[in-house]
Amino acid sequence: MKKIYALEYTGTIFERFFNLGDDIQTLAVSRLLPRVDGYVSREALDQVTEPCIVPMNGFFMNTSHWPPSSAVTPVFFAFHVTPEAQKVICRPENIAYLKQWEPIGCRDKGTMEALARHGVDVFYSRCVTLTLPRRTEEPAGGGQIFISGLGPDARAVIPRAIRKEAITVDQAKIRLPITNTQIKLDLAAELLEQYRQRARLVITSKIHCAMPCIAMGIPVVFIYDEAKKDDYRVKIIEDLIGINYVSENIPYSLLRNAFLSKQSDWSPGAVDIESMKDEIRTGFKAALERRCAD
Repeated sequence: MKKIYALEYTGTIFERFFNLGDDIQTLAVSRLLPRVDGYVSREALDQVTEPCIVPMNGFFMNTSHWPPSSAVTPVFFAFHVTPEAQKVICRPENIAYLKQWEPIGCRDKGTMEALARHGVDVFYSRCVTLTLPRRTEEPAGGGQIFISGLGPDARAVIPRAIRKEAITVDQAKIRLPITNTQIKLDLAAELLEQYRQRARLVITSKIHCAMPCIAMGIPVVFIYDEAKKDDYRVKIIEDLIGINYVSENIPYSLLRNAFLSKQSDWSPGAVDIESMKDEIRTGFKAALERRCAD
């Protein structure tokens, strides 16, 4: 029986920071797997020698180490290809690799459309972080507000009273010299638990803060740079809860953002995506079973 490995995100202690959003994706997919026998580096999939099954959920990719080695049986579900990575992943020989493993489940419609233009059989899977369980209790004492990953212009949109009360975190820029995967997964799990137990509202620009919180039944306000409106990574958020676009580093941005602040809803309700979760879980199970039968 082939082992099942999830993705890990390797680096060095000399890197400036790491992104817990990556590890949150590994936590989410691990819940959907019958077991996790270990981890393989996303940045070194072409170097794997042991036969294994690997879910390809997440952001691809930061290196040119593509495609994975023949030892890897990939489960393409919640697969995201960045515009920059298309130059590698959409080369003719790499499109041929994807065609070996069709259909390809894409996290976002931008990835789906990019691969479809090359004749790949694709479908819209959405992200596995949307399958995290909904919390059953509201936070004690009314809860707290979390602000995650916002730059100065985006923070300025938030009413001052909310900013003064909020807890500020940045899960995408954890500055600790940690390369141990289990420690990072434990940190990601603890962060999710803090959101689950304490957050009455999360204000963020990070998709893997927003989507897990939406799944857990936490109200979310998503703020993003208006200059990046064409970024297809965030369209899934726009479909779920809408996006508050802000102007960053341009003339009149303060006036534009002050207007946005007054127009925004700072007390949104939680959205119900339970039926969507069932669809994602069912889709992932089917994709996994296809590969286990190979």
